[in-house]
Amino acid sequence: MASGPLERHLAAIVAADVVGYSRLMGADEKGTLSALKAHRTQLLDPLVAAHKGRLVKAMGDGLLLSFPSVVEAVSCALAMQHGMAKRNQEVAADRRIEFRIGVNIGDVIIEKGDVFGDGVNIAARLEQIAPPGGICLSEDAYRQIRGKLEIPVADAGEQNLKNISSPIRVYRIEQSVAAAFDAPPLLTEPQGRWRGRAVAGTAAAAIVLIAVVLGFALMRSPTEALRPTAPAKPVIAASTMPVVAVLPFANQTGDETQDYFADGVTEEVISALGRFNTLQVIGRNAVLRYKKQAPTQEEVASELGGANYLVVGSVRRAGKQVRIAAQLTESRVGTVMWSERYDGELTDIFEFQDTIARRIAGTLAASITQVEGRRSLDRPKPNQNAFDLVLRARAVGQGATRTTNRRAREMIAEALAIDPNYAAARALLAEALYSMAILGWTEFPDRELSRAAEEAQKAIALAPDEPDGYRALGRILLVRAEYEQAQSASKRAIEINPSDAYALAVWGSAQSFSGEIDAAVESLQLALKLDPMLEPHYYFDMAMAYYLARRHEDALRAAENGLARYPNLPMTLIPAAAAAAQLGRKEQVARYVETLQRVMPSLDPDTVGSRFKDPARRAYLREGLKAAGL
Repeated sequence: MASGPLERHLAAIVAADVVGYSRLMGADEKGTLSALKAHRTQLLDPLVAAHKGRLVKAMGDGLLLSFPSVVEAVSCALAMQHGMAKRNQEVAADRRIEFRIGVNIGDVIIEKGDVFGDGVNIAARLEQIAPPGGICLSEDAYRQIRGKLEIPVADAGEQNLKNISSPIRVYRIEQSVAAAFDAPPLLTEPQGRWRGRAVAGTAAAAIVLIAVVLGFALMRSPTEALRPTAPAKPVIAASTMPVVAVLPFANQTGDETQDYFADGVTEEVISALGRFNTLQVIGRNAVLRYKKQAPTQEEVASELGGANYLVVGSVRRAGKQVRIAAQLTESRVGTVMWSERYDGELTDIFEFQDTIARRIAGTLAASITQVEGRRSLDRPKPNQNAFDLVLRARAVGQGATRTTNRRAREMIAEALAIDPNYAAARALLAEALYSMAILGWTEFPDRELSRAAEEAQKAIALAPDEPDGYRALGRILLVRAEYEQAQSASKRAIEINPSDAYALAVWGSAQSFSGEIDAAVESLQLALKLDPMLEPHYYFDMAMAYYLARRHEDALRAAENGLARYPNLPMTLIPAAAAAAQLGRKEQVARYVETLQRVMPSLDPDTVGSRFKDPARRAYLREGLKAAGL
């Protein structure tokens, strides 16, 4: 008997998926299922009904929804993400349930209550590339909401989605934007235009491991919304970002029952990398099929969004001993850019996964920024935008010498002339002014510190969910001996991105000068391990922390490392001279003191260490300097 004609409808489709579902289930299956049920009944289902939608089907870790209009669909998606952000406020970070959401409008086939067709497939693929807590829209969906919702949307450019024949132009709503959305009334007429600036928060650049010299081009894409006078949080246009695919880590224990552990490490690395807003990370679902077989070049291009970089890894476990290996390759040529292995003892499985994943993510992000940044310096664009200029300013460095500091400030000024609301540029200017003030490159250090604090506060106001402004402010407050405020600012930066080497370094410095020496040593060690190319004053702080911990050999080693990398930074000679004197190494002391007196003739030993909160710390430093003959 012939079947009847297919039933087709134009519908707005929403695909939602839980981030890190396997990890959550492995950690607490009963608790995760209970929490998901509560979210469904108390938040998600009521919102879908309120926006005239219907649940097509619910999978274990996802939802497929249908709406009569895109405005209703996107409004519901925003309300869902806003509600989940509020519900997660009191939940530990490793236990939070977060969703990725994709929204598309298209012709769908309806059969027995289910929906099929490209309209559904595209929504599902958009969900895979959406940031955790954020939303990705197709161009067709974006056109429907333009001028009707008060929300900033970033143009992410054309994307190659898995099993979709033609590239799709994608628009993205960041997590911070969705979380701040509080269901304003829908508007029927456009009331203005907002031109979004696709810019990078320094989070990844200041993030970790090698000098932040991210060098990929950033497009300034026109984005429309209805709040013309209020600047929205800057976001990167995804099409300009390096795309990273983390392939499933291989279980090399020989025991398939341990697959869950390798899967958990994979998901934690994906989640940690996703915190860097200068990287686009392919979602978990897109890489699952490569658990047993690596992708071909064609598959990388067609099914992994043209990923520029691939992360592969393995897990070996014997009893409580665990070894995790990771490797970063450039997908186009197969060059291995970085590899590392991590050994540890398993006491708390999830804490171990989380710790290792953060370290891997921090190192990976910085390695990528180094490569991309070098390319930017080697091949500068003829018409540079604000992001290009900030990348070059970071590559030049703002704390190495007076000349590089001036060049960096000139580039930042050009960037801010193009885009005054570029938070990353404001934060970088604050850091440059700070360096100028504390390194003696200005006759008016107090004035420049005040300017630095103003720029840091502007960066925070423009991008409250990025670590850049908080890092810079913490550093400035520390110089002013405002210890509690400095710790609060630097702690906030780490809460935003625990893998950020710069944030860890600022936090360690704040701990050191506040008197928490052992904790400071640990924080600074990790920061410099993640990123050996951090600004030079962090080597000074590391050497000083070791000295105050009475680890004089370590202090000398840290100081020598800093001087080898930054020979024009004489400050590091101070803890070096004190440590060498405590060890009774007269020849070393004489060399350090001679150099100090030559390059810093106005050095007043009585003022050295004045930033330490504890007078006993100041006294111990001065004791070493006195023994050195200063």
